[in-house]
Amino acid sequence: MHEYSLAIGLMESVLGAAEENNAAVVNHIHIKVGKMAHVNPMQLEFCLKSLSDETIAKDASYTFEIVDPDIKCECGYFGKAEKFEEKDMLDYLVSLFCPKCGKNAETIGGTDLSVESIDID
Repeated sequence: MHEYSLAIGLMESVLGAAEENNAAVVNHIHIKVGKMAHVNPMQLEFCLKSLSDETIAKDASYTFEIVDPDIKCECGYFGKAEKFEEKDMLDYLVSLFCPKCGKNAETIGGTDLSVESIDID
């Protein structure tokens, strides 16, 4: 499970920012997860909660924002992949065709994993 190693870096960032701002408690953590990052938000949250035991973030709540990649096509189209009800990553990858010409498009971004914001007291 690679989510644990990712969670270590995220929690270090959260606790570092909280310390820099003299926080007594971390209330909420908002995390952006790129759809192409291959990260399971539920597993990531489990790991973050495990790591936050005995820290000022032990009772924090979490919000995960899933970020779709942009697609770029040789025909000149640039934009978001069309929305669909996905079943798995293979379905998602197959959907990355240009809505303008129908050709297979290049994905841009969507691999990010970052702490967007934290609410502290």
